[in-house]
Amino acid sequence: MDLYLDCGNGISGDMTLAALVHLGLDIAPLASVLARAGVNCRIETWPETRVGGPGRRVDVSWDEVQPLRHPADIAAVFAVLDMGGAARQRALAVLEALTLAEAEAHQIPPEEVHFHEVGAIDTLVDIAGACWGLEQLGVRRVTASPLPWFSGTVQCAHGLIPLPAPAAAWLMRGKPVRPTDAREELVTPTGAALVHVLVDEFTDGPLGVLRALGTGYGSRPAPGGLRAWLAEPAPEAVSHARGGREQVLQLETHLDHLSGEELGMALTALAASPEVLDVLWLPGIGKKNRPAGLLRVLCRPEDEEGVSLGLLRHTHSLGLRRQCLERLVLPREAAELIDAGERLEAKAYILEGRRYVRAEAEAVKSASARLGVGAPALRFKA
Repeated sequence: MDLYLDCGNGISGDMTLAALVHLGLDIAPLASVLARAGVNCRIETWPETRVGGPGRRVDVSWDEVQPLRHPADIAAVFAVLDMGGAARQRALAVLEALTLAEAEAHQIPPEEVHFHEVGAIDTLVDIAGACWGLEQLGVRRVTASPLPWFSGTVQCAHGLIPLPAPAAAWLMRGKPVRPTDAREELVTPTGAALVHVLVDEFTDGPLGVLRALGTGYGSRPAPGGLRAWLAEPAPEAVSHARGGREQVLQLETHLDHLSGEELGMALTALAASPEVLDVLWLPGIGKKNRPAGLLRVLCRPEDEEGVSLGLLRHTHSLGLRRQCLERLVLPREAAELIDAGERLEAKAYILEGRRYVRAEAEAVKSASARLGVGAPALRFKA
């Protein structure tokens, strides 16, 4: 599964974690994972609806003051967290990126960085939770939109600072940005560090088949949140020269209202469509003992809209059933066959290591018309 982050409304650590929760991440075990590493905190999540639509919020709280202020303290916690090695390495890489950014912003050695602005526990939970959450959701690849850019100022513990904040700006180097009219901090340093480490590629939108949308809202009262899409890679068309497995779509409907002539014209029109892979009519008896039948059409998933419209246009059926199937394709190639002195277009295919050649139906039809004989005469010798 792939994850696409739509950062148009900004990105922060808590927004990222909240978006993953809205996608279906069970956040409850995270507190136990942290507690076993010596970090006792409460992680609360609740539904939130704003102009950007329904989403989730996440809040972290704790009772005891915990001496987790310096990067080395947080790294020691990450090193013993009960999660997969890839998630741990990601968390450590995000922490290192954030540390180097803060060191550059304050012009101090990395070991002297002190996370007092945003709260060390918040930073720890946001980073660990995001990396752990990707592991739990089975995300193999992360893509993101260009980052929003607003030049302004914001008041913080150090006074009035420019936007993006110096640490965030340092991490945004080399990344695509787009100007925005929002007059507030959109990309936080933690959000920029997550993007810096987790995002494999920047694209204008998700690629593949969309499966779920999660929206994460942060503590600031912004109307929009971070939208995260889970997408499955679109099935690739199999190479018919090599053979293999590919996805096809099966559309079908029961018909009992067409005349014989109308049904024949529908079958002819559908079979002639270049987007249709196959057409099948199965006659039978329908309700009230009326003569009826099953019309079944195969097409590629990307051609569904056009084929569905054609099927409805030629049958005036009131509904279609759809089913995605996998089919096995034998290796094949274009060939030529000589029958009755006629050169016929054909297809050659490989089955159990042997090569077979079969004439194309349209080639047989044209040749039989030219010779003035029936189609069987091209196969049966006088």
